[in-house]
Amino acid sequence: MARRFWWAAVLIGISGCLIQNLSPETRMRDSVIELNEGARWGRMDVAGGHVAPTFQTQYKLSHMRWGRDIQIADTEILGMNPETDDEGQGAFSRVAVRWYDESTMVLANTVIRQTWQKHKQTFVLTNESIESGHPGLLVIPEGPQQTQPAAEPEQYDSFDDDSQWSSVY
Repeated sequence: MARRFWWAAVLIGISGCLIQNLSPETRMRDSVIELNEGARWGRMDVAGGHVAPTFQTQYKLSHMRWGRDIQIADTEILGMNPETDDEGQGAFSRVAVRWYDESTMVLANTVIRQTWQKHKQTFVLTNESIESGHPGLLVIPEGPQQTQPAAEPEQYDSFDDDSQWSSVY
């Protein structure tokens, strides 16, 4: 009898852990962590998997400078609210980002408010905005990136006759 009670307790404990992992709080926390850690380490393929298709272009443009002109020093999730309305809207997170602008090497702090939408069994990012701090973190560069014109190949004097080489051979 004691053995059956022990097995029943183990099964209830395991099922409780499985149910806990399926809670909206856990699913949103996982999405927030994966998106922000992916973006921090330059893994935009991982981060992009947590961005809504309608926000993909805006997200790519606002994070275009990350890893090139901007180096992320640290990120910290300040809080999140997974509560949504009937359409899955209304969830948000707040993330503090400490970063360096490569041109000045000055450490800046920015707090980003991320808006999330419940989508199937997970959450996807639908908007980002600066809540406080330095506004340069999510600035979209104007126009296409300027590239330096290719250097012209060096022009060498052309000799019609090979007389200068006669002493070499």
